[in-house]
Order: sequence, then C-alpha cells, then structure tokens
Amino acid sequence: MIKSPSQATILIIDDRAENIDLLTAMLDQAGYVHLIGLTDPCAVHDHLSPVPDLILLDMRMPRRSGLMVLDDLNQALGDHCPPVMVLTADNDVGLRNQALCRGAIDYISKPFDYDEVLQRIHNLLQLQLKTLKERDQAARLQMLVNKQTATLRALSLTHPLTGLPNRRALLDAAERQLMLGPVTVLMIALDGMEAVTQHQGHLMTEALYKHIAELLANSAVARSHRVGVWDSSRLVMLIEGDGKEAAKKAARIHRLISGHHTLEGRLMFLHCHIGISRADSESADVPQLFRQAILAIPTDDQAVGEYQPELDSKAQREHLIRTELGPALQSNHLSLVYQPKWRLDGGLLVGAEALLRWQHPALGAISPAEFIPIAERSADMMQLGDKVLAMALEAVAQWRVQGLTDEHFHLSINVSAQQLRHGFAESVLARCHATNTPPAIIQLEVTESALIQQISVALRELQQLRDAGMHIALDDFGTGYSSLSYLKQLPVDWVKLDRSFIQDLATNASDKHLVGSVIELAHGFGHGVVAEGVEEVSQQQVLQTIGCDQVQGFLYARPLIQDGFEQLLKTAQQGNTTINHYENV
Repeated sequence: MIKSPSQATILIIDDRAENIDLLTAMLDQAGYVHLIGLTDPCAVHDHLSPVPDLILLDMRMPRRSGLMVLDDLNQALGDHCPPVMVLTADNDVGLRNQALCRGAIDYISKPFDYDEVLQRIHNLLQLQLKTLKERDQAARLQMLVNKQTATLRALSLTHPLTGLPNRRALLDAAERQLMLGPVTVLMIALDGMEAVTQHQGHLMTEALYKHIAELLANSAVARSHRVGVWDSSRLVMLIEGDGKEAAKKAARIHRLISGHHTLEGRLMFLHCHIGISRADSESADVPQLFRQAILAIPTDDQAVGEYQPELDSKAQREHLIRTELGPALQSNHLSLVYQPKWRLDGGLLVGAEALLRWQHPALGAISPAEFIPIAERSADMMQLGDKVLAMALEAVAQWRVQGLTDEHFHLSINVSAQQLRHGFAESVLARCHATNTPPAIIQLEVTESALIQQISVALRELQQLRDAGMHIALDDFGTGYSSLSYLKQLPVDWVKLDRSFIQDLATNASDKHLVGSVIELAHGFGHGVVAEGVEEVSQQQVLQTIGCDQVQGFLYARPLIQDGFEQLLKTAQQGNTTINHYENV
C-alpha cells in the first residue's frame, strides 16, 4: 500500500501517444514516478496486476471506447477497481453521465487547466490512500476478530483445568462420528471426589481430577480414542465403531483409576463406575446417547454396566423416590425396625441392629436397599442419617426408662460415609447426653468403603467416640476395599461378617476356613465377631465350632417393629428367651 500520493502507480489510457507523453511529463514534473502509458485499450487486462492506484482514461478511442474500458475494469476488478478520472475533448453531456454511471470518479473536458488537473489527481489519490488505509485496518481488524473467534471457539470446546475436550466438544464429536458410522460412549464416574473436597480442599480435588484425566488420556487403553470431561466427577471416552471391546476397555479403565493415588505426599482413594451406551445411526439423539451412558453407570458393586431400555423406567422411579424422600424426612413415613443379636455362647439376647424402613402412602414399602443408595447420591443422606440416629437414641432411652434394657445391651446404628465428617463425634455425643443415653450402650456400624473414603477424618471421629466409651463395628467385612491388616489399624471393637461368607459356610470348606481365619485374627486383635444373615441351623453350628461371638439373622428373628421388639425384651427379662428356642416373630 502506498504511503503518499507521489508513490502512486498511475495508468494513462489514450490512443494518441502524444497525449500520453504530455500527461506523463506533467505528472513527472509534479513528482509522480510510477507512470504507465497504454495506447491500446484492448490490452488493459495486461496492466491490472498489480492494480494501479489511479487510471486516467480517454473516452474517444477507435478500437475500444472509454465506456467499454470502464465495463472491462468493473468486470475484472469489481469492488477493487481503482478510481478512474476521465480526461477527454468530448463535451457530450450524455457521454459524461454514462461514464459517471459506470464508476468514473471525475470527468474533465479538454482543454483543461494543468494545475486544476494535478490538484484533482492529488485529491483523488489522497482519498484513495485514505480508503486503502481504512480497508487495510478493516482487514486487520477482521483477521484479529477471526483469530479471537477461533481462540474463543477453541476455549469453548476445551476444559480449562485439564485441556481436554469439554461436554460441548464431546457432543459435537459424537454427532460428527455418527455421520460416518457407529459410536460408543464410556461414561466414567469418579467416586470419592466429594470426600477429597471435604478433607483436602478444592485445590487438591482439582489436582486429583487433573491427574486422573491425564492418567486416562495418556493410557494405552485410551490411545486412538477421544477422552474428554463431562462434569466435575465424570470423564468420557468415545470409541469410534461398534465398540465390541468396550466392556474390556472399561474394565481396564476401572483397574487404572480405582485405588489409591498420591499427590503432593497425600494419599487419596478413588473408585470408578463406568456406563456404556451405543448408537449406530445418524438419526440417533446424541444427548440421549450420553444420558443412556449415565443411566448405565452401576450403582451397586459392579464396575461396568451397559445401557438397557429398562434403565429408563428405573431412572424414573429413582427420580420419584429422590423427590419423595425429602417430604418423607418431615413425616412419619420413616420408621425403625430392630433385628435381635444373640450370643452364641449361652444364647442370650445381647442387643439389636436398628434398620430403617419407609412406608410410602402411594408406593407402599420401599426397600432400604433401593432408597438408601439414592439418598447417598443426594444431599438427603446427612439428614436421613441424623433422623435414624435421633429415632434410635430416643427408642433406647425409652427402653432404659421402662427398665427393659441394662448396660449390657447394645443398640447398633448404621453410619454412612457422608456422616463421617468433621464434628460428627461431637454431634453424636451431644445427642447421647440430651437423651441421657450412655455412649457405652451404642454401637456404630461403619462399612469398609465408608472408612476408606473418609479415612483420615473417620479415624479421628471414631476414635473420639470410642474414647467416650462407644463401640465401633466394621460392617460387611470382606466386601469392601480393605484387607485383614485394617483390623489392626482401625479403631473398631467388633467385626461383622457379611452374609455372603455365611451363605455356604456349612457346605463350602474354603468359606469355613476363611471365616475361621478372620475370627481368629479378629480375636487376636481383641475384636469381637458378629455373623449376620444366619438362616440355617447348620450355619449356626459351624459358627459355634469356629468361635464366632454373636449372630443375627432370619434363623432367630426377622427385623421387628418397636412393639414387637419391646415384647421380646420383656420376655428376655423373664429368662424365657434364648437363641435355642426363640421363634421368628
């Protein structure tokens, strides 16, 4: 682009060479140095690259008129046509108007004043220079806008923490892939992130999330697949094609992520569950495909689940239960039942486990196996656990007032992972004090998974309760993530054997040996052992021979409503109730 009018390239088109020479001399004397003369108007196309800054054009030329040249320029250059000044001896007003209509900027009739012509040329070039500058600035601005737009688009498709594709990018990628063929979605849910946030803070949670995302993205199993971020606790891997190996890949991802991770010298535990969904048609609903993968995420002990149509109705029921759980907490629809616990040595009633039940006015009885996992995935679990604790302490306080129990009776109350946070011990002890309940008659049952998720806080809170005299039981032992070494490390008094170990105890030598080893080890650490889920006399007999301390199960009694359990307590006071002859109520 020229910086001053004197640097402009001026093309002079006139069929008479003497006129070109005259104009060239005039312009040269005025300081213009880039001058081109053309006597053949048919050759104008050969002089348009580079495009001149100004064209001086004659009208009356024998081979091709000035109007025709104007048409050629407009056709060849369009909006990029330089300004054209007509210099002609023809004073025809009609011709003048036609030239101006074709884009001529100025029209000067001969004879003309040279100073006036030079000034007009200077003015036109100044205007052209200003226009070119504005056009150049506009082009630069547009380039900047395009660059910023591309940057913003890239940012809008990128998760800022991990640098991986975000939800929008994953949806776009799946939609594009479906135009080419099938696509499989692996939705990877990270369990334990909330616990890390509670006990390590948001910065450590972000660092862990980034670590897991990079671990997955750089792994062999994710090679050649797109890995991205769905939300703060879920990652996605897209597999192009029918995904026949999706389940195997998901199992590898589970092994990669689940377990302990060390960051900045801190040990953190994560577990993952993976849902799989597939689509093979361009007409498939992409958001629905991802929703199906979310529905397929297992909520039980399974690591990997695949979408099935019946999961939609299950999701609708879960939504209904989640919606109804809040009002149930404010009503009398939630209640406790009590499953008796017996000493194997002597057969005496020694306590009970408080179990939650929900009788919905429209849905009927809802199993705790159904609604408690739903509550654990929502904000209702804290309030639900608090309500169970309050009802249980109120019941045992009443029994003590009525003289139905003494200091040898223990009431077991289940505690969720969500409850094991800072201040839990103080809250429990305050409730015991308010109900005049000695901590020593309360036994809190905590699962292995809850302890592992909240390990540092759980140890501190449970130790505080244990120091106050409360008993702690490790529930469902053998089904979680721990090992026998935890029996030595954790502040527990009792170990509860999961029913899965009891089921084949009388017929499976391996189960008998395993349970016997656990009992021996627990006793070695000073812990008592409770077997739950005892349903057959043969199971009881084996447990007696290998030294189990206490039992509970349908063999002795199903969970009893409060009136039924109080009747059992009264019968036990009379010495008429032992494990050997008590029948189910």
